[in-house]
Amino acid sequence: MNKKYLEAKRRVKSLRRFYTHLFFFLIVNVALMFNLIMLEKDESLNVFVWVILNIMITWSIGVFIHAWVVFKGRILFSKAYEDRKIEEFMKEEQNI
Repeated sequence: MNKKYLEAKRRVKSLRRFYTHLFFFLIVNVALMFNLIMLEKDESLNVFVWVILNIMITWSIGVFIHAWVVFKGRILFSKAYEDRKIEEFMKEEQNI
């Protein structure tokens, strides 16, 4: 098989795993937030609240690291986006 095809297939698999991870992260965190709201009325469960918060914070860091690895550090702006913006600014500069 073609080397480019195998690399593209690997990237698609990596993206699919990340989006699955993100989906479950969101579902579980919504449920945990709901539990926190319900537990807020009962002050005797402070330890449980801290456990929930630690899970949410730790998993958030894990999702961020997973995104960083999958998107190679370009979480917000891709290389193509940056190149388009550079061209746009250069064209604007020529028109001035």
